Amino acid sequence: EAFATYLKSSAGGNLNEEQIKILTNQKATTAQIAAAPEWLVEVSKGDDKVIIYFSGHGDVETKTMFQLGYLLTWDSPAKTYVAGAFPLQYLQAIVSTLSLQNKVDVTLITDACRAGKLAGSNVGGAQITNANLSKQFANEVKILSCQPNEYSSEGSQWGGGHGVFTYHLLDGLKGMADNNNDLSVNLLEIGRYLEDNVSKEVAP
Repeated sequence: EAFATYLKSSAGGNLNEEQIKILTNQKATTAQIAAAPEWLVEVSKGDDKVIIYFSGHGDVETKTMFQLGYLLTWDSPAKTYVAGAFPLQYLQAIVSTLSLQNKVDVTLITDACRAGKLAGSNVGGAQITNANLSKQFANEVKILSCQPNEYSSEGSQWGGGHGVFTYHLLDGLKGMADNNNDLSVNLLEIGRYLEDNVSKEVAP
């Protein structure tokens, strides 16, 4: 809700209600979270910009050698994630489809444990070419709260209960990360701001 409020503000782009889909608490089921990015694939094209933001819990299954990553939803089972959590591999497939097929700019932001598993490209089959990979990396931005083997932290000290990553992300985007005072925050600036502030507050 806090990130959606930012997107509706002048700093975040003045987006209207029809441009934003919010899923919280009981609405954030695996089915609803799966339907939302599929909607993005259907409606986005050309010069559109797509932002996918997830704040919640992530984990990996431990039964296979691949240790597949999942985002945990309202109705995810406690242990057997393959039976009802949202797979990170599918989210990456959606992001790749948006950037390569729909040719839109995609920003993926995740504030969840294990979400660093999204750092890879995971474009399979005939799409693994230098040309397609360069297009993909040109059209995709991923801002991930932690590495694959790391945890995210949240607490009341960060805005009353945010994750430390989201708390500093919003402050940075609202202007705290604007190092050169040009009234805009670029990717390098927000990256440095997050690395400085989040790393310091969650150490060791």
